[in-house]
Amino acid sequence: MTAPPAAAIARSQPKDRRMPPADGGAQPAEAMPAMLSPWTYRSEEFTALEIEHLFRRQWLLAGHVSDLAAAGDCLTFEAGGESALVVRGADDQLRAFHNVCRHRGARLVDSERGRCPNRITCPFHGWTYGLDGQLRGVPAAATFDGLDRAAIRLAPLRMEVWHGFIFVRFAGDGPSVEQTMRPVDDLLAPHRLPDLEPLPGARFRERRPCNWKVIHDVDNEGYHVPVGHPQLQELYGDNYRDDWVGGVSVSFARLNETPGHSWSVRHYQKLLPDFAHLPPAHRRLWFYVGIFPSTVLAIYPEGLEFYMSIPLSADATRFVGGGYALPDPRREVRAARYLGARINRAADREDAAFARRLQAGMQSSAFPAPRLSSIERGVPAFHEQIRRILPVASLAAAPPPGEVARLNAEMGG
Repeated sequence: MTAPPAAAIARSQPKDRRMPPADGGAQPAEAMPAMLSPWTYRSEEFTALEIEHLFRRQWLLAGHVSDLAAAGDCLTFEAGGESALVVRGADDQLRAFHNVCRHRGARLVDSERGRCPNRITCPFHGWTYGLDGQLRGVPAAATFDGLDRAAIRLAPLRMEVWHGFIFVRFAGDGPSVEQTMRPVDDLLAPHRLPDLEPLPGARFRERRPCNWKVIHDVDNEGYHVPVGHPQLQELYGDNYRDDWVGGVSVSFARLNETPGHSWSVRHYQKLLPDFAHLPPAHRRLWFYVGIFPSTVLAIYPEGLEFYMSIPLSADATRFVGGGYALPDPRREVRAARYLGARINRAADREDAAFARRLQAGMQSSAFPAPRLSSIERGVPAFHEQIRRILPVASLAAAPPPGEVARLNAEMGG
């Protein structure tokens, strides 16, 4: 387990910036591994490998337990051509299934959030399933030869609830979310994440015209904050630090005490109230926790936001997210959430513009070999995680057409 939160935060401000190798230790910044070549951002073959190995075979955030408060509540989540259906049963248990009817394979539920009271019914032919996934009803059952209804149920999915968040995995094996994220448990515990509730109107889902990795290449370093995010610079400026806590990517940002110039920052600083459930070190702290491959939890005194990128093609990404918070009727809390959201929307627009610029640059024959500041160490660290799973990504030049998957397998992927 990590040290108490205050000590963990103190560790996030090292005198020398270091780059974490695979074992979670440190190596000098000058030994930073190379970044991925531009071809990995343009290749549809490589994107197909990413979808298979990084998205179908890794844990992905589908929602929060508060999204499924009552029996029959359900949610769906899509990634890599797969669709998950998570349902709260009459026994109060959460279960995850492939969102596919066992008759002809039709999609069962379309809505991202909804209700399946008492049963799940396929809209194509009317096959019905209990909330436990067991087949319950088949229209014209006598017309099927040897149909054994007791042997048919929805295909189950691996599911894990971690700090109240629901993760699903479509294929593959590996460590649980709890095992991977254990180093930040003590950091997260004061924020009572299992008790969060959805913030109305906070969910978003949009298509962005860039490779999914570009979004995280922007997000994984704070070097661009002073120039690229004027409001964030006013909010926490030089108090922002990227770090690794037990191999987990965490960024810490203590709020500036000097009033900001922009309306949103100045009033957020002024109106942010005290939160007695938080230790003093967290009461004016923003921090961000990365969950590989593409999920980020942004945690504030007044609530939490998550966002995640899901590749659709080499140059298109579905960007999704939402917000949650503890129930708190205070007016100043509502004001802080409103102002914090304004600040984050501005930062997101700025980051989206940087992503478009990077995506365009990847097409250039003059795209440079990277010259990285030690403050940008999170970017090659992210790339190294990808290379460990997809070793073909270490190639400087694109393989011949049709060879990416074969070479990746030969290299141990």
